[in-house]
Amino acid sequence: MRQALERTFYRYGWDTRCRNLAPARLLRSVLPGRPSQDGPILLDVGCGKFGIVTFLRGVPAIGIDKQVPPEIVEGVTFQLGDVTAIPFLDRSFPVVSCIDVLEHIPPDARDLAINELVRVASSAVLIACPHGKTAEECDKEFRNACESRARAIPAWVLEHEKHRYPVTSTVIAQIHRAAAETGRTARITASYCEPASVCRLIRAAAARSGLLYAAVNLLMGTLLDLLPSPDAGSSYRMIVLAELSPRSQEL
Repeated sequence: MRQALERTFYRYGWDTRCRNLAPARLLRSVLPGRPSQDGPILLDVGCGKFGIVTFLRGVPAIGIDKQVPPEIVEGVTFQLGDVTAIPFLDRSFPVVSCIDVLEHIPPDARDLAINELVRVASSAVLIACPHGKTAEECDKEFRNACESRARAIPAWVLEHEKHRYPVTSTVIAQIHRAAAETGRTARITASYCEPASVCRLIRAAAARSGLLYAAVNLLMGTLLDLLPSPDAGSSYRMIVLAELSPRSQEL
């Protein structure tokens, strides 16, 4: 019962729905049809407990993370691994996703992480994470609100603050370099999700009480599809989709 409630909250609560739904829709556009042979067509790097596959039903996938999750989502094979040393051969998966990982690693390790994501993908890579000044300001406001109410500051906030926030242009530039090193080019589309205004609303509720947070989180999650997509300056998260092709094909 508890696990079913957790899955429902993950799928429909704002905090996880807003970070996964838009990337999942983009992934659907680049995922190939189920291959003739059985096998995963998606690698979800930093999958955590439920991962992007919760929003991609029927897609066979492998999830990797630094810790074994307490539950494995149906359709996912789990393997221990790190984004800076992905334990698979070059171009092992048609598509590779990496949601909310880059902000948790030091800036000097991000280039290597992006290189690894590109290396193991044959067709496309999708990276999504908090970005830039707006995300930094939202996290700082949340930290201050927690402190003012003597509430514990979530560990993920403290970890975000340890590192510079990823910047869209920097991530895109490294993808291009990584693709070139593997003899390919990358056609890149940048988009954004999680309006900062809603992010602040959710955080304000969380700083007050867990019950208020749960109610507002689920309410806003149900309204997600009704909200306009934010732009670079009004968003908490960026989404970078890179479609890879042999360099000769682009000439």
